[in-house]
Amino acid sequence: MEKAVFQRNQNNTATIYLAGNYSSSISTVEARFINATNSQVVIDWTTFTTNINGGIFSGYVSNVPGGWYTVEVRGKLGTNIVGTATLNRVGVGEVFLIAGQSNSQGLEGNQGEVGASDERVLNHNELSWYDGGLGQCDKKFPNYPSFSQIFSNGDTRSNLSKTGFNPWCYGKLGDNLVSKLGVPVVFFNAGAIATSSINWKESSDGLTTNSHYSQQPYCNASGVPYSGFERILNYYASVFGARAVLWHQGETDNYIQIAENAYTSNVNYIINKSRSEIGNVPWVISRASVFDKNANGGAGNSNSSVINAQNSLINSGNKIFPGPYTDDILGSNRGDEVHFYGSGLIELANRWDAVLSTDFFNNATPITARNFPQVSVSCHSSNELRLTAPSGYSSYKWVRIDTGNEDYEDATEASSQSIDRSSGIYRCYVTDGQGNITFTQPVTVQNIASQCSCVGLTSCSGVTYLSDNQACSSSNGWGPVEMDKSNGENGAGDGTTIKIRGVSYSKGLGIHANSTIIYNLNNNFGRFISTIGIDDEVANATNGATVVFKVYKDNILSYTSAMLNKSSSAVKLNIDITGVNELKLEVSDAGDNNFADHADWANARLHCVDTQAPSAPSSLTESLLSQNCVTLTWNASTDNMEVEKYNIYQDGALIGSVDAPTTTFRVMGLNQLNYYTFVVKAVDYSGNVSNQSNLLEIVTLQNLIISNSNKIINKGQSSSLLAYGCFGGTVTWSNGSTENPLVVSPTDTTIYSVSCKVGDCTSIVTKDTVKVIPDCKTLYTLVKNKDNFSGTNTSLTFNASQTISATNIISSSAKINYNAAKSITLLPGFSADSGTVFNAKIAGCPNTQSVILTPSDTFEVIPKIETKISSSDSKTQ
Repeated sequence: MEKAVFQRNQNNTATIYLAGNYSSSISTVEARFINATNSQVVIDWTTFTTNINGGIFSGYVSNVPGGWYTVEVRGKLGTNIVGTATLNRVGVGEVFLIAGQSNSQGLEGNQGEVGASDERVLNHNELSWYDGGLGQCDKKFPNYPSFSQIFSNGDTRSNLSKTGFNPWCYGKLGDNLVSKLGVPVVFFNAGAIATSSINWKESSDGLTTNSHYSQQPYCNASGVPYSGFERILNYYASVFGARAVLWHQGETDNYIQIAENAYTSNVNYIINKSRSEIGNVPWVISRASVFDKNANGGAGNSNSSVINAQNSLINSGNKIFPGPYTDDILGSNRGDEVHFYGSGLIELANRWDAVLSTDFFNNATPITARNFPQVSVSCHSSNELRLTAPSGYSSYKWVRIDTGNEDYEDATEASSQSIDRSSGIYRCYVTDGQGNITFTQPVTVQNIASQCSCVGLTSCSGVTYLSDNQACSSSNGWGPVEMDKSNGENGAGDGTTIKIRGVSYSKGLGIHANSTIIYNLNNNFGRFISTIGIDDEVANATNGATVVFKVYKDNILSYTSAMLNKSSSAVKLNIDITGVNELKLEVSDAGDNNFADHADWANARLHCVDTQAPSAPSSLTESLLSQNCVTLTWNASTDNMEVEKYNIYQDGALIGSVDAPTTTFRVMGLNQLNYYTFVVKAVDYSGNVSNQSNLLEIVTLQNLIISNSNKIINKGQSSSLLAYGCFGGTVTWSNGSTENPLVVSPTDTTIYSVSCKVGDCTSIVTKDTVKVIPDCKTLYTLVKNKDNFSGTNTSLTFNASQTISATNIISSSAKINYNAAKSITLLPGFSADSGTVFNAKIAGCPNTQSVILTPSDTFEVIPKIETKISSSDSKTQ
């Protein structure tokens, strides 16, 4: 709408919604914002449309700076401009709401007021106050907004909707603010003459309140005066936003000698009531109480209780700010005892300007405009269009503009979210749960035959495959588009099973670039799902086979793939199409001509708008449990549409997912002998998540343990290695053997390692050593504990070319032979238990070559008492 002003936020920007209609085909709509005061381009051409269908377009431009603009709009088909339009003026600036009594409302007739000199000071010039026919104040909503500069010219002057009789001080105040801020300003008035804070509080609850002067019901209507203020809150502030409420009231409260705490309570009640409806709108409280300027010798009858109450309301933390003090604007500045006049209105404007300071604007966070409701147009039949307002509102009111019913209070055409019509121009007023109203753009029902030659898909009852439905139009680069087959050759039905990278698909569309397929969805669906790629029938092509996929929603490009070729993996699509009327699927060559460009929209299907979660997966169990892995298996979930995937949680944290219909998951990287919990949740294509499955608890296996029958042997002897703990898996030794136990006869000391493989998971290795005693060493020093020998399977011989000294223990039927050429010394601590066989003999090694002594074989043990066997002795126990 021309000259509309939208409230800027604390970043000095606003979102501007733009909407219009078109008669020839367009693919995008662009806008640019030009500063109307200096013709500088502030925002250059930018695409803003989020909705193009049925002859209408709409969208928004974000972050438009505070200013006064000419907005140019152009529609394009591809790169060609097919239409233009201009919005001569629109503003991002300041919106003020006015409330209180007559010194806020203004009086009828010439009050010596001035209009605004700047075109950026605006109002909705209408009066909706008293209905003479009914003999009472009306409670109507304002008409559809039409903005103009605030003016006063002799016998004619602006009314400030809803109840403002007169420009009052607001033309001058607006000029001051525009000069100071550099942005446009608009005022909406809901002041009410001769009202007290009591009247405002009582009427805010819908009650009838009595005038303090006539003692009759105020304005002969319940809910007045608050209802007028409520209307500008619910209507203007909802559509345009608002910086603050400017409250000037107190003269009547002085007249009735209200108590200070009563005034404070009443106005706080009104403030909170307003905020419950529109949000935390700031308030600015004027300090005013004089109703007789002549009292006290012309000093006026200011009331300290009222002034103190007004001061006590001020709390910047609660977004309640000080307004001007006006009790000292007296004398000729008032036309009668109470009302400002002429120079008094100029002074009042200047004082309001002073309190609306930089500090105020920095701290008074405004409420911004509600989102513009975007209407959608679809085909209901071959001779009717369906107009649909967005969901989420508590009520809907359609009016038919071409029969003169443009405004909210005009006759209702329908009160449903959607209407089906064959002609006419319509607008829908939508109301939220707090009573706030916004409205759609006007929609002209026309060109039904061309729009609805293909009605398309008129309802959704489940998963809908595109190949089972007739497209409204299709074109293909080679032969026809194939249903549930690959493209094949030039004939119809000559394709084969759709296959991408070796995976077959029973449903889908087989195409050849360049291809375009259009379906009318009539706003009935929620998701478009498909797997895309090059079909395997051109896997052996030496050239070409490169394409780009695109998805358009109501002629707006929504998705573009990377360039895909025959080596590219299949790409899964899941695109939101809620509220979409036309779905266009396009496949183009990748700039290298379209040779061999056989591509697939595999399993291309639609889902309804879906808010229902899948059922919970059941019977979660484990298998192939090992030291560091486990396999999870569960029963599939069900869904009113389709389950897309399963999310797997370990100890409450998401660790992975698998695409349905897979119902197994391999967990790896666990720690041995550890406790873990697992649950699984199903997710459908609309993102609805099921409840969790049953809780599965596991403890991983302990790492393998090796039992070594002989940790030390002589050459020629053997040891049996047995690995424990590989349940349900395969043992593999470091020598490649899978035997268990493993019998070994190493000729040198050898470290053996073993692992367990369960499924595809291999445990960490466990190691053990088989030590081989050399045939001959220069000397041995055998110590307690480390070199103790026991067991019936232990039969060892130690040969030394020089000496053997020992403090070790021989027990449990072990058989030990010590042979040394020079001496064998049995030191304190040595013992050979009963039942063992111990031989000590002075004898040389079996061969003459001694083994060089290594540091690891020597120990510093110095006995005080020893048994020594000389070269002529031997000892056997």
